[in-house]
Amino acid sequence: MSICAIFEIISDSLYAIAYDENTDEDGNPIDCFRSVFSKWQDVEYLENFFEEHKNDLQSGFYGNISVEQAVLKTLNEASKFEAKLLRVAKSGKSNPEDGLEQNVFIDLHQDVLSHVHIESKAYGTQNKSWLRLYAIRISSNVYVVSGGAIKLTKEMNCRDHLCKELDKLKATAAHLKELELINEEDLGYIVFESYGEE
Repeated sequence: MSICAIFEIISDSLYAIAYDENTDEDGNPIDCFRSVFSKWQDVEYLENFFEEHKNDLQSGFYGNISVEQAVLKTLNEASKFEAKLLRVAKSGKSNPEDGLEQNVFIDLHQDVLSHVHIESKAYGTQNKSWLRLYAIRISSNVYVVSGGAIKLTKEMNCRDHLCKELDKLKATAAHLKELELINEEDLGYIVFESYGEE
């Protein structure tokens, strides 16, 4: 897994990494923001995921829930979560009080020693949500998404798909450091990919 591009989701606010393993049918990179939300709104993907992780799903951490209920819950919440992220990213540009840092992302670790490249997470919109989006904070209200996961267990380090997200966070921080992307002023020196949409 290596990073091949950074996509601008909302300029001066929300960005997303693209990995070389994640491409469309023409071989073009797809950013992880779009990829994650696409998976969370794909019935077949969700059915397979919850079947594969059925023991975690039905362990009691989220109550007694069937695969079918989990799929419906995720489909419903994912679209609301994506809409909220985009809305807050846009509104935070003009009013920082309404931005991502105050209303969506929180630090992944309690004891943050540096103010550069802070590992962050966002929860889905429902109470006790299992949806997680992971990102590196560049500065107040400027985030680079590294990926996302469905977290069915209390701890992250006990499941391969969750450990992979931690690895992607570390890789994203290292990539941003390599690009010397330290604060939002540095954004002007980076060439971002786009899908040609506005």
